[in-house]
Amino acid sequence: MTMSAAGLRVVPVILCCLWGAAVPNAHAWSGTNPKPALPRFASLKRPKTNVRVGPGTQYPIRWIYQQQGLPVEIISGFGNWRRIRGSDGSDGWVHTALLSARRTALAAPWSAVSVNLRARPSARAAVVARLQPRVLVHVKRCDRTWCAVDVPDHDLYGYVRQVKLWGVYPDETSG
Repeated sequence: MTMSAAGLRVVPVILCCLWGAAVPNAHAWSGTNPKPALPRFASLKRPKTNVRVGPGTQYPIRWIYQQQGLPVEIISGFGNWRRIRGSDGSDGWVHTALLSARRTALAAPWSAVSVNLRARPSARAAVVARLQPRVLVHVKRCDRTWCAVDVPDHDLYGYVRQVKLWGVYPDETSG
């Protein structure tokens, strides 16, 4: 973590090849429905996750995610396999055992500009930190405008505009 000239914390990130745009759509939190609708967001359960060309181990590995907790969008399913899409728009298949319902998001992976983490859910609230694009956050709750988040390993908690996150839908709410 580094300090900016204004004394704000700037949170760096080490992620490879993750960029894209938010996908607007109407969705509920994955944990609120016994049979969640698709598409929906989830996160990667393991530090290494094989993404395959098709729904089964007989299909070749397309790529390997190498960070636990990354958000992915589940876009379809076949048996115990889920077709996922990453923040860069790439898609492939993973086994359900490799996915978690824990909600995470990336700070504006489509941008080159940092995202303000604020003390309260208000554009006038104090800026706690500036999150660099693609910083991973844990999502606590959202209200269609703001999401309460914490930044793992940096002891930071605050609010980010919901439209600045990839891993939650713009109209999504949670309690």
